[in-house]
Amino acid sequence: MNYSNSPLINYIRISPNKTSPRNHIIDTITIHCMAGNLSIERCGEVFAPVKRGASSNYGIGSDGRIALYVEEKDRSWCTSSAANDNRAVTIEVANDGGAPDWHVSDKAMSSLISLAADICKRNNIKELKWQADKSLVGQVSRQNMTVHRWFAAKACPGEYLYRNHGYIADEVNKKLGIYTGSTGGSHGMSGLPAAPCPAQTYKYQGYDYSAVFNPSYYADKYPDVKKAFGANDKALFNHFCLYGMKEGRLASADFNVNKYRESYADLKNAFGDNLPLYYKHYIIFGKKEGRKGV
Repeated sequence: MNYSNSPLINYIRISPNKTSPRNHIIDTITIHCMAGNLSIERCGEVFAPVKRGASSNYGIGSDGRIALYVEEKDRSWCTSSAANDNRAVTIEVANDGGAPDWHVSDKAMSSLISLAADICKRNNIKELKWQADKSLVGQVSRQNMTVHRWFAAKACPGEYLYRNHGYIADEVNKKLGIYTGSTGGSHGMSGLPAAPCPAQTYKYQGYDYSAVFNPSYYADKYPDVKKAFGANDKALFNHFCLYGMKEGRLASADFNVNKYRESYADLKNAFGDNLPLYYKHYIIFGKKEGRKGV
């Protein structure tokens, strides 16, 4: 395969810490955090010593500039997994906030989305897919984004980037000409304008959660969520799917998971304390059966 590098780069400093060439086609993207507000020049300095034994393909600063440290034809040493790094393009992103969230700037996020879309286009990746499921590593037809924490005892890429992977995938897919609604089920076709999903539809793992999720209600009820995501419906829904349901957060005036759990002994016996299953039961069966959600 003939590999190329992104035309979006502003700076180049090739690290000696690499394996040339990579032994697998590029079919995965792995986003990392720098765990510091490093400039792209400073990150290049960090990856320069051989004794460091680490690198990434690209780096993005808080100012939105993009650097190349390892060409795409080569495997970076980034994710504590040779198998992953041989098939992935790895991207280090600077943090303008510290632990535990490791926030990244809006400029860095914008450049990350543009860079990921460019990587997909040049490497014939038709769609970026994310399910937050470690068991799907290598199953790129179902999930082609991975994270460092799946391969080593690390917090990387930090909670901010991790919880925004669904949003990143959505925004990249828009640039690729499709719309996936956070977790799959494409709308639109390559080469045509993306067809928007109906505003009331929020799909997760193939099911419509609109009966239990209202973005405005969710944001207004939880100040921490509103502070993090504002009025970004996709990011709010992604948080709800990955964290909110597990935490028992309420996202609609029409459904209270705690009342639903306590109202039906058969469900409580079946699901115990696994709160996401109550949400799922209601949208698939409970509402049709006339069970009350409040």
